[in-house]
Amino acid sequence: MAAIGEVLKEFRKEHGMTQKDLSRGICSQSVLSRIENNEEIPNIIVIQQLCHRLGITIDQLMLDFLPEELFLRKYFNKMFMYLRVGKYLEIRTTLEYLDERQITHLDKDRQLACFFKAVCAYFIDEDPKKSLNHTIQGLSICVSKKYDGYFDSRILLLSFAGKMYAVLGDVNKAKSYYSQSFELFQTMMADYSERSELSNLFVNYGTFLFKQERFDLAEKVVDMGLKWNRQQCSYYKLKELLELKILMLESRDELYSVISYRKILRALEKLKDL
Repeated sequence: MAAIGEVLKEFRKEHGMTQKDLSRGICSQSVLSRIENNEEIPNIIVIQQLCHRLGITIDQLMLDFLPEELFLRKYFNKMFMYLRVGKYLEIRTTLEYLDERQITHLDKDRQLACFFKAVCAYFIDEDPKKSLNHTIQGLSICVSKKYDGYFDSRILLLSFAGKMYAVLGDVNKAKSYYSQSFELFQTMMADYSERSELSNLFVNYGTFLFKQERFDLAEKVVDMGLKWNRQQCSYYKLKELLELKILMLESRDELYSVISYRKILRALEKLKDL
């Protein structure tokens, strides 16, 4: 139980909370500091309250207390970082390393690994069929909804399957998978997700709908994507979303709005140059 403090610290940092934020009304900040430094063993009531504030269950905490789980989370987070900057070879190298270690035992980890394998198959191998097989395999894995990130992983897989079907020319299947992904995002408790990578859903689905000339739904998807970026304070895929929004406004000859969004786009480009 002593080393559970390390896991609490990991969860706190992932949620962007300070020790003061997490301990307020539960225990003193100094007590939490001692717990995180494995200098004090917390009682069960304190653990329950800390978990509740972090939005996790004690079961999740104890599961992630396992050294392999803590190890895996760091590597999956690293792969998400590589995804955001398009370093697909680094993702594959990380996957190969994890395969060698043979530690992705849990269904939730195997499902997420399928997503990253699909990404590599498409962007490195340029093989959409192989990529699609990985996404379908990931979706076939039964994962308990109690796991943090359950909805995120499923949305990413459904969206990427939609993208692969679109690339392969199966418009109906693409529409079905994109629709499932978008509906799941709308019905899930999206405010509790911190996965900026979900922005890929709005870019890919919005682009697909625009090409199908379903302009009203395309704009709804893009607007939701822009809102999502604001909520996450994220620039990930913001440029692509703004460009899609401008295309839609231009198709309706809304020139004043086009000028406004172009100013935002130029400002974003300047920020990236800093």
